[in-house]
Amino acid sequence: MKNDESRIANDEPRYSSGFTLVEALVSLVLLTTALVPAFILATDALKLSTGIRNSLIAANLAQEGIEVVRAMRDANWFAGQPFSAGLDGVCTAGCLVAWDSSSPTPNSNNVVPLKRDTSSGLYQYSTGTDSPFRRKITITPGTTDVELVVTSEVTWDERAVTKIVIVEAHLFDWIK
Repeated sequence: MKNDESRIANDEPRYSSGFTLVEALVSLVLLTTALVPAFILATDALKLSTGIRNSLIAANLAQEGIEVVRAMRDANWFAGQPFSAGLDGVCTAGCLVAWDSSSPTPNSNNVVPLKRDTSSGLYQYSTGTDSPFRRKITITPGTTDVELVVTSEVTWDERAVTKIVIVEAHLFDWIK
């Protein structure tokens, strides 16, 4: 009997330690199922953050356009000129202004991109690389002779869609 028992023990199949092809395929499917949604989520988050960044830059560029025109109005006051000198009638179809402009430059086609100077980080029209942002300033008379309506419009293309931010301010002649 002893010989029969030893023979039976030796006839049992031996199991190797390692993955079979089926186990490898199952683990690959599980891994893929877990990672694909994570990659999709990361891609969507990147697109969303780019959109938010562009909207924030555009809003600040639009506000900067208003502030530049406001500075021009203030410079007129300090020089003893009428508040609207150089501003009224010039930009009804559109103008360009940069952060250091002393007067608006008439331009109605709104295709001139702002350039970003990489060393200073400033947006302007003279130096730097073209940015996707275009700004148009319009200045129209208000309801009274002591008011100017300033509109700053910034446009840019994002994923084949033209986006726009518009800021409007009413500037008054406080001296009158």
